[in-house]
Amino acid sequence: MPWPSKRRVIGTKVPRLDAPVKATGRAKYSFDINRPGMLHARIVRCPHAHARVKSIDTAAAEKIPGFRAFHLLVKPGVELLFAGAEIIAVCADTEEHCEDVARAVRVAYEVLPHLVKEEDALRPNQQGTLGGNDPNVGPGGEFATANFDAQAFQNVAHTVEARYGVPVICHQCLESHGQVAEWDKDLANLTVYASTQAVPLVAGQYAQYFKIPVTRVKCITHYMGGGFGSKFNPGPEGLAVAELARKTRAPVKLMLDRAEEVTVGGQRPSAAGTVKIAATKDGVVRAYEVDCYGSPGVGRGATVNMQYLPYVYSHIPFIKRKHRVVRLNIQTARAMRAPGHPQNCYLTDQALDDLAARFNPPIDTLQFRLRNLPPNDPDAAKNAPLSYLALRHTIYTREIEIARKLSQWDKKWHAPGADKGVVKRGIGMALHTWGGGGGVNNDVRVTISADGSVLCQCSTQDLGTAERTVLAIVVAEVLGLEPRDITVQIGESPFGRSTPSGGSTTCPGTAPAALNAANAARDAFFRAIAPRLNAQPGDLVIEPGRVVNRGNNEGMPWRQACARLGQNTSVGTGDWTPGLSLQGVGGVQTAEVAVDTETGVVRCTKIVAVQDCGLVINKLGCESQTAGGVIMGLNYALFEEAIFDRTTGRQVNPNMEFYKLGGIQDMPDIVVHMMDMPERGVIGIGEPPTIATCAAVGNAVFNAIGVRVPNAPFTPDRVLAALASRKGNR
Repeated sequence: MPWPSKRRVIGTKVPRLDAPVKATGRAKYSFDINRPGMLHARIVRCPHAHARVKSIDTAAAEKIPGFRAFHLLVKPGVELLFAGAEIIAVCADTEEHCEDVARAVRVAYEVLPHLVKEEDALRPNQQGTLGGNDPNVGPGGEFATANFDAQAFQNVAHTVEARYGVPVICHQCLESHGQVAEWDKDLANLTVYASTQAVPLVAGQYAQYFKIPVTRVKCITHYMGGGFGSKFNPGPEGLAVAELARKTRAPVKLMLDRAEEVTVGGQRPSAAGTVKIAATKDGVVRAYEVDCYGSPGVGRGATVNMQYLPYVYSHIPFIKRKHRVVRLNIQTARAMRAPGHPQNCYLTDQALDDLAARFNPPIDTLQFRLRNLPPNDPDAAKNAPLSYLALRHTIYTREIEIARKLSQWDKKWHAPGADKGVVKRGIGMALHTWGGGGGVNNDVRVTISADGSVLCQCSTQDLGTAERTVLAIVVAEVLGLEPRDITVQIGESPFGRSTPSGGSTTCPGTAPAALNAANAARDAFFRAIAPRLNAQPGDLVIEPGRVVNRGNNEGMPWRQACARLGQNTSVGTGDWTPGLSLQGVGGVQTAEVAVDTETGVVRCTKIVAVQDCGLVINKLGCESQTAGGVIMGLNYALFEEAIFDRTTGRQVNPNMEFYKLGGIQDMPDIVVHMMDMPERGVIGIGEPPTIATCAAVGNAVFNAIGVRVPNAPFTPDRVLAALASRKGNR
């Protein structure tokens, strides 16, 4: 069944159904779970950026009052590659005793050389610090269009060559990683209360680890405080707490503290390098060349997927890319909201504005983007007319025009550095894209009961996206009810299959499944009550709050019709099906800043975010998600950076005092415009709005002061250094 052509609830602004329980503190997160007889666990971690474990002595720890058990995560002789690496987990009867036990564990180390700075690892003939023969710097991929070297920079009017960079940043989930694990008395069945964005997946990972059927593992995540891509598996802490629970035959709780959350909870890879870009005299970009690198920490991935460069402008005739992976003795990278895209956007959009400024007079960067938008792909238009490739030029053109009006661009844009006074104002723009499609294996079950109540169940999790409200809206639309009339149960693995909340796939995966389940429940309901109404099932339809028999045009209230079920229920199940959600969206953001040229302080005053997500299910939720993504992008632009001490190899800001995040007074006016495109079906919204913000703010700073601050975050020292370099060049 397709999405309803006339929508009563879908697309409106519906407040979160779980807002009252969250606002009053009644919602139980993993951190809030306290089971009878529960023990507390901690992990002893390596304090060195690179070391070999010589010995582990638990004798003194086992004599501490309250000690219950320990579980080794590594054995002597193992080489550890970053400060914070796990060694041993211990548990005790109270949190305080557990801290005492952890401090009493004695670990001897052989300290080895380390590298935590990219510039150090990139030096010629630098010795590797990753164990074995692994070098710190390796290839990440190369690509060039045909005849690039011979033709790329011929017949161009202006060329820019400059360096740009964004740093490693850390996950900072307000609810840290962790679980409560509890076995039954026979040690046959395991229940975990996990802070995760992948409920059934985590249940399956526990089952695989302990070699038991997945039906004997129950993962529960009714509420969770943020994941952003970092909570797809139990992690060492999750497996350790389940091991300790089995050893002690008692529930055990282990939640990371703030320093652990920052230093081992995952990081977003850096990206930096030199971009060379050129345009013809007509302002059409002809060539884009990039030589860049990034660090996944000790991970082996290729950090940022640089095959996207030059990001949304992949139609540029001549493109050349070279990427290197710089592995360092810091924690490994994990997915972080729109993995790879913010870095690609930054290394593209900064160069575009610098190139536009080379013209005399400088080209308005909004017009420069309109001139260089990728065309609609003719093959896609023929074979998949609603796809992103078929519509990208159309989408971006519409979004730019909307952003132009909402930001008053024509009034506020000026040549870079043309603003007068000590505090200079500027405006910038950036574009982004994202996939965000749904997929199979999202089981939704809808049950209609004789008292008129409706239950919707799905194992999916809500990591802040108002998933309960999404499911209730879809079911209410089909059954002629209001969202508050639907009881939604989520976050328990026995409810069936659901895909992890990653890639903005949750709503486009579960909303179509909910539509199918609600339609199936309605049809079963009609089949059940039709004989008692002297009607055919095909004659029955639902109107708001009523069931109507089109055969005689008689209707009855919903609850009265449900009473005809007697002691029975009507149940419908559904999964995702093609056609109800596509993938591929576009987005445009403008940012306005005020830069104090005496102090170097940058204040973002306004951001306009124009975003496509196909069919909007909950407009209020979509606007909230977009604003949240903008805030995350603003932190990337102005505040966040993981800072490591070269000598000790340890992160010096693993907290909320020195790992900077914007406060309420740092927030700009955020204007969100949702471009509802119902013909495209449901597409994800969680990740795309965070992509373009940093690049847009960087371009706004350039527009304000007339000199590029090449590296984010745009801190006062970097702004002042850029201003000083301009004066020196003069």
